[in-house]
Amino acid sequence: MHVFVESNFVLELAFRQAEYTFCEQIRQGAVSTAYSLQLPHYALTEVFEKLRPLRNEWERYQEYLLKEITQHRREAESDASAMDDLTLALTTLLSERTRTQTQRLYAIAGELSQVATLVPLAQAVIEEAFEKAQLYNLTPQDSLIYASVLAGLRSMPTDTPKLFVLRNEKDFGKPGIRAELSALGCAYLVSFQAAAGRLRAYANRAS
Repeated sequence: MHVFVESNFVLELAFRQAEYTFCEQIRQGAVSTAYSLQLPHYALTEVFEKLRPLRNEWERYQEYLLKEITQHRREAESDASAMDDLTLALTTLLSERTRTQTQRLYAIAGELSQVATLVPLAQAVIEEAFEKAQLYNLTPQDSLIYASVLAGLRSMPTDTPKLFVLRNEKDFGKPGIRAELSALGCAYLVSFQAAAGRLRAYANRAS
């Protein structure tokens, strides 16, 4: 079984989001060689683009909170010492969260580069990505992921079990995309929980 994942898989693991546990189960299955994990090389680049908007969001939260604390300190009965402690706690919390999540993202990306087979961002992939973006109205990022997956699928025998797991059903769930995946012998799931269950059953049958 060859399991294709995309950027959201990396982000779930790094930021420990809602389906983190199931993504970790999928990763561990690949580590134990119960199946192979396939990851577009572009996905590892794309995930780091998420850090800047996240950092900007945290800075907005911090700016708002500090402004509220400053306003509160102007009130006659405010406790200056308590406000200083609160300011320090909030700034430390946000700074530590930024550092921790950045560190996790680098760590997970490094681990996956060792565990997964990386589908290269070759010229043919880039050219097909442009075509798929026009055909299915995909964003450049989604089209690069999809073209990479197609390239990986075409390198494998059609009768080999294959699975593409992703979260973006709105864009990737289009009938034409599903038909192309099916023609290449690839199943399609939009839940890491469902994928973890299917892969666990597959591994049990194979053992």
